[in-house]
Amino acid sequence: MRFPIDTSQLGFTVTSPPIPARDFATKKAKVTEDGQPVMVVNLLAMDGTDSTKIKFNLPGEQRHLVPGQPVRVEGLCYGMAKDGDVRWWSASAVVPLTAAPAQAVSAPPAPSAPSGADTAGGARGRNPLASARHSSPVPGEPGGES
Repeated sequence: MRFPIDTSQLGFTVTSPPIPARDFATKKAKVTEDGQPVMVVNLLAMDGTDSTKIKFNLPGEQRHLVPGQPVRVEGLCYGMAKDGDVRWWSASAVVPLTAAPAQAVSAPPAPSAPSGADTAGGARGRNPLASARHSSPVPGEPGGES
């Protein structure tokens, strides 16, 4: 039996890149009757107060789905075998709501310490400019000008 899920109040985010589904018995990649690959899609479903991870197979290449991408799920159903022992999620489509998130960009290198800075303090992880910042009294602070 299949139970359709109303997704109008839910948000979905891709949690990992889709991977090819494997046949349980043969361990080969699954394909549809017309030869399309079957992909495993992992999503985080959220309702504003709670979330859960759902996983299901979707026919066709799903390369447009990348981790962190918000998506809309069409035809989401929860299925259960008559004996109730086997349960699964299914959907007819997963549609991106926005363009794929940009790939992580590496951070620029840290600036080098200014010449004349206290390198010993900097080597221990201290701010090399801290002594200069606190050496002159600051108005309004104890010991400072008023």
